Amino acid sequence: MALDVVSRDSYSISMKHFKKLLSIPVILAVLLPFLLIAPNIGLDFTERMPLAANVANILLPLSVYAFIFSLWKRVGIMTLLMIPMMCFAGFQIVLLYLYGGSIIGVDMFLNVATTNATEVGELLGNLLNAIGLILILYLPVLILAVISICRKQYLSHEFIKKYRRVSCIALVISILITAGCCIGVKGYSITTHLFPANIFKNLGLAFERVDRLEKYKEVSRDYKYNAISQRPDSVAEVYVMVVGETSRGDNWQLGGYDRDTNPRLSQTDGIVYFPLALTQSNTTHKSVPMIISDLDATSFDDIDSHKSIITAFKEAGYHTYFLSNQRRNRSYTEFFSNEADSVYYLPDHEDGLTFDHELVEIMKPIVNDTVYKKKFIILHTYGSHFNYRDRYPDGFSHFTPDDVPDANLANRDKLINAFDNSIRYIDNYLSEAIGVLDSLDCPSSLIYAADHGEDIFDDSRHRFLHASPIPTSYQLHVPLLVWISGELADLMPDAVNSLKNNSATTVSSTLSMFHTISTLAGLKMPSLDENLSLTSPHLTPYSFKYVSDRNECLELEDLNLPEIDKKRLSKFNFYQQ
Repeated sequence: MALDVVSRDSYSISMKHFKKLLSIPVILAVLLPFLLIAPNIGLDFTERMPLAANVANILLPLSVYAFIFSLWKRVGIMTLLMIPMMCFAGFQIVLLYLYGGSIIGVDMFLNVATTNATEVGELLGNLLNAIGLILILYLPVLILAVISICRKQYLSHEFIKKYRRVSCIALVISILITAGCCIGVKGYSITTHLFPANIFKNLGLAFERVDRLEKYKEVSRDYKYNAISQRPDSVAEVYVMVVGETSRGDNWQLGGYDRDTNPRLSQTDGIVYFPLALTQSNTTHKSVPMIISDLDATSFDDIDSHKSIITAFKEAGYHTYFLSNQRRNRSYTEFFSNEADSVYYLPDHEDGLTFDHELVEIMKPIVNDTVYKKKFIILHTYGSHFNYRDRYPDGFSHFTPDDVPDANLANRDKLINAFDNSIRYIDNYLSEAIGVLDSLDCPSSLIYAADHGEDIFDDSRHRFLHASPIPTSYQLHVPLLVWISGELADLMPDAVNSLKNNSATTVSSTLSMFHTISTLAGLKMPSLDENLSLTSPHLTPYSFKYVSDRNECLELEDLNLPEIDKKRLSKFNFYQQ
């Protein structure tokens, strides 16, 4: 009987301790630190860091989170205060889902701030799996936190004391490991390799760039190109620069693609296509400003003191136009567009879809207007930006099926069909724009390049979209073409011959566009380097440069691209420079 009483008492004590361990405050204090390091675990698998760095990337944040939860008995409130960290962790998980690696970069924070609502809706609709995982991870603990607060539950002093002791021991060990990495691992730094310290660094840089954006108008006010035209004012001339969006050089028939994605341009006289063109950035808010200014990877961080090519043409006596199918987003591209004499952004339609051909329709009366003899026009298109099926009307569904319910590997064939159809649509409106210019009987030219490419589940990495902190070869390879009218060809026969001779040369779109169209227009200015023009007889392959997430100018080798990308880029001859 006595043994039974002792047994029942022991059981009661055990159950009491077990219930304490299963109490909501204890669950929150123990579980949430582990949930918050979910992205750290993922990054350890994707970032190819040394073992010590992997251990530090998990143990230091885990011990810090645990120590924080040991500071206050109101763990429910503490959980709610950790919502920002859950958001950062969720953001990182989405990034891992999209790109299979890399931390949240400065550009990713800026993309969130500058992407319009339509693009956000299109993207979120195809991230349901990642969003679902985030909700599974963090929504239950938020619910438990609210319950704990409502019930006025606390951590016991006994638990706090033990928990703090364990977390402090782990914190000391993790600090020693991290210090060892800083000393003994080449290239290691906390603000680069330790999550979330690295994203806090990037977030700070993003705020700095936003501050620079706010001061742009003042800082750039006095910038001048000191451009002049070498041709008489009486000579009518029209030059059109078309900035594409997310079009891959791999999918252009003009570059050797085995599908007829350029049925009209391939039959158009006067076009010179450059199949070996790479962009210096895989993000719109960097590549577009470089395309339409004298900036490149070596000088991009000076962007807040520069103006665009629009100002150069204005100084040379041209009437300037900026026509866009994008949306205003308080980016440098928008600030550059405001330099034009006439600025027009396509309005949203009721169905939310606007097609790039509308820009050509607006361009037609502009080029035929006789009020201004010299005209410079920039068309900023939507191109092949995801969702691809929304970039072209129904009549352009040449490759079918192209209805894409979800963006995933299983639907890759449909995604490629839709993407290729979007390029056929680009082919259509570019050829029509060229036809309009060709009918003018005056020197004219059209130059086109996409800002960057795109991943579409192309290889075993199953990568999708663009703007990843580490680019892929698919994101770097872009289409680039130049069309010259017969009148301009007669005016610059040597330039036309050089253009054709250079077509097999490895070039950078973001470096070439400014210098090429300025040379074709006969402009002279201090920042113009005619040897960088695609029309130069002295154009030779040059060392590739890339603007990193933190605006550093990197050589291609510094990107540490996987072998699969190096192999694809070997034809560009950059690795042999």
